[in-house]
Amino acid sequence: MNNLHKPVMLNEIKSFLPNDKSINVIDATFGGGGYSKAILENFSVNQLLAIDRDPIAKIFAKDLEGRYHNFSLVNDRFSRIDKIVEQNKLKEKKFDFIIFDLGTSSNQIDNYERGFSFNNDGPLDMRMGLGDKNAIEIVNKYNEKELAKIIYEYGEERYSRIIAREIVKSRKIQYISKTSELSNIIKKCIPKKNQYNKKIHPATKTFQALRIYVNDELNELKSSLDKSLKILNTNGLILVVSFQSLEDRIVKDFFNHKSGKRWRSSRHYPELPDKLATQLKIITKKPILPKASEILKNPRSRSAKLRVAQKI
Repeated sequence: MNNLHKPVMLNEIKSFLPNDKSINVIDATFGGGGYSKAILENFSVNQLLAIDRDPIAKIFAKDLEGRYHNFSLVNDRFSRIDKIVEQNKLKEKKFDFIIFDLGTSSNQIDNYERGFSFNNDGPLDMRMGLGDKNAIEIVNKYNEKELAKIIYEYGEERYSRIIAREIVKSRKIQYISKTSELSNIIKKCIPKKNQYNKKIHPATKTFQALRIYVNDELNELKSSLDKSLKILNTNGLILVVSFQSLEDRIVKDFFNHKSGKRWRSSRHYPELPDKLATQLKIITKKPILPKASEILKNPRSRSAKLRVAQKI
């Protein structure tokens, strides 16, 4: 299998790693192994533990496992990061860097059989690994209200009710089993003036919503961030690359709350300080964005945001 994934903001990630000491690293979203490979090749690494829920990650890890005795991959969800460390007898170690590259990899998107993309026709699946849910079940079995809620909450799609109504109407005529079928249904629901004025495909937000719901991505992220603090060394860094606003909001809020920064529970109420002890120092006051040169080479990087915080 060809490795199609290009690690986003790799140079920016590398800039946070030291050249003058040995480090322990967790690559919590191994994907095609771009971050892990670069770190093993360019830094002094005691231990690099990689995690990925997608079974195909094992294919891309074989070369690194053969070349580096200090590298290992665990095929599991990163929300179990603490258990993974414990089960691999690394509990006595503290990690200096924990890196998250969220969302889907090109290896998933460009494989039509996975059903992530509206550009390549394939079965409606969208599972990143083995799971209880898949997109075909949701699209064909969930009621209109449930569908609209998923599409609105996880895709921030303003036409969620119209799309949900059209999905239910269409599936009564014919079972929706292909990504192209769902994409065509969605496209009919978006006014043409909105389609022409936007750079993104009309089905983007709905496909994002289904993918996030199928893989429970937001809860996975919340859980993993909290657990990461427990296994991170003092002065260690959490680095998170996100690709859409829901993920970025979770990361931003987590960093703010754990740093003791004042925050608003609502714009109608005054700012509230967190009562918990300060555990993080925010390193990136504003998210780091990819350079124009990187976006030109890899258009999928255009929405990426990198946030970094340090354990204190």
